[in-house]
Amino acid sequence: MSDDWSVTSVIRRLLSPEGLADPYAIYSEIRAAADAGLPTGRFLFRYADVREALYDRDLSSDRVSAILRPLPEEARREAAPLEETMRDIVVFSDPPDHRRLRRLLLKAFTPRMVAQAKPAIEKLTRSLLDGLPAEGDAFDLHRGLMYPMPALVVSALLGIPEEEHEAFQGWALDLVLVVGSGRITPELARRASDSALRMRELLSRLVEQRRNAPGPDLLSAMIEAVNEGERLTENELYANALFLMTAGHETATNMLSNGLLALLRHPDQLELLRGDHSLLGSATEEMLRFEGPVQIAARIADRDRELCGLDLNRGQPVILLLGAANRDPDVFEDPDRFDITREAKGHLAFSHGMHFCLGAALARAEMEVVLPLVFERFPRLRLAEEDIEWQPTLDFRGPNRLLVR
Repeated sequence: MSDDWSVTSVIRRLLSPEGLADPYAIYSEIRAAADAGLPTGRFLFRYADVREALYDRDLSSDRVSAILRPLPEEARREAAPLEETMRDIVVFSDPPDHRRLRRLLLKAFTPRMVAQAKPAIEKLTRSLLDGLPAEGDAFDLHRGLMYPMPALVVSALLGIPEEEHEAFQGWALDLVLVVGSGRITPELARRASDSALRMRELLSRLVEQRRNAPGPDLLSAMIEAVNEGERLTENELYANALFLMTAGHETATNMLSNGLLALLRHPDQLELLRGDHSLLGSATEEMLRFEGPVQIAARIADRDRELCGLDLNRGQPVILLLGAANRDPDVFEDPDRFDITREAKGHLAFSHGMHFCLGAALARAEMEVVLPLVFERFPRLRLAEEDIEWQPTLDFRGPNRLLVR
């Protein structure tokens, strides 16, 4: 067991090949060290503590400065468009701005819109499945289905022209790498800043079109959303459209691939689900708990204070290990066991409190539509490669590819 639980040391371990393959072993070590009375740095990993921190409205979610701080001064100046975009994203905002942004986005992101998306999810999934081999050689289901499908769904919801889908996905991925890599470089910052500018150019054209001729899409709804006389500013429209694309693409992609992987690695649970489709709801929650697409969140201390046993200085970050909380043995019996009959609804895969995921209903709808269609099309599906190459990010967990046969 390690005796160095500094943030730098743990991040290094989590980004190592061993940590990417199995972060849960590191979470277990942190738990064991804490149980032994050893200091475990600025990490919260117990379910109750993580949930309390997520609910704490006095903790700040404005991590933009912390994310960009490693950049040299000149690179930070060059990344001004990226920083401007990030500061207007709802997930990085604090009250009262967060409350205003969230209420306006919820006016647009309605249950009705999610319900209307289900037929589109099914149509897109069937179309992508048609392009995959029916039998024989191994193929990458992550890149062939799980990667493009959520991006196509969110693009369709936003009303992004089909010819711009690929570019929009690339811009969103740059933002994911900035937020989740844990090691921003001047090159990445420049690329992401250029992506932010290109995204603004496209969205400014689309926003002008929607103002003149509103449609049934999410972007039109965001433009028209009014709460207590307030609307989203131009910059907030651009930033949060990109955020919805990022969250709706990257996290949903990983959610689907992680869920499929869990089922393929546990054939007894897959057979159970095949035999009883009524288990799809509980299976979805267990997949989210067991191998969540978002593993880490961070909050910033608003003042010198104590939080769940940690003494924090003002401006100091505290790291919330969502993946560890979702395998807390005090909450989930035998937490490292994948069990689709488990009552796992209390998991924190979608966060908690005021930052609870705006797209949780859409994500669940995608899981409940896509996975049954995959197993309907490929009734004898199995892994063609046991060793998984995971993407090298801290916040977001998902495979780079998923070879199946």
